[in-house]
Amino acid sequence: MVTHIQAFQRKTLQRAGRQAGALLVEMALTLPILLLVVFGIVEYTIMFGAMIVMSNAANEAARQATVYRSGYSQADYETAAMQSLTSALPSYVGDFKNQVQKTVTPFACGDSVCLRLTLTYPNYKTNPLVSNYAFLPLPSSLTAQATTRVEPDGS
Repeated sequence: MVTHIQAFQRKTLQRAGRQAGALLVEMALTLPILLLVVFGIVEYTIMFGAMIVMSNAANEAARQATVYRSGYSQADYETAAMQSLTSALPSYVGDFKNQVQKTVTPFACGDSVCLRLTLTYPNYKTNPLVSNYAFLPLPSSLTAQATTRVEPDGS
């Protein structure tokens, strides 16, 4: 003879089994969305970190190139700026440092010369620092610029 306690225990076990199945279905539906969000956060964090590294390197190189050096011509300052860009850019992720393109562009600003130092990571959309697991919209390239004024020796 089945007692009331045994019947209650049997109903409780059946209900728990159904709830476990419902939880499994809910997890199967929400887990891909959760993973997409997590991978997206990781990918954008690495991208923004690279942009900060590039911006800091360009600013540091501009600061180093600005220092007045007696007897330096405009070409000497351009060479110093390019060397500063190369040395200020640290290794970040993978082959990042080797893929970044460095340019120094002189232009007139008043009576002196200004230099625009540019760092560009080309084709970021097709070649991101980490694989684009989440199929997120990415920029086509990453760019950082810094401008500095130099006083080349006029002689």
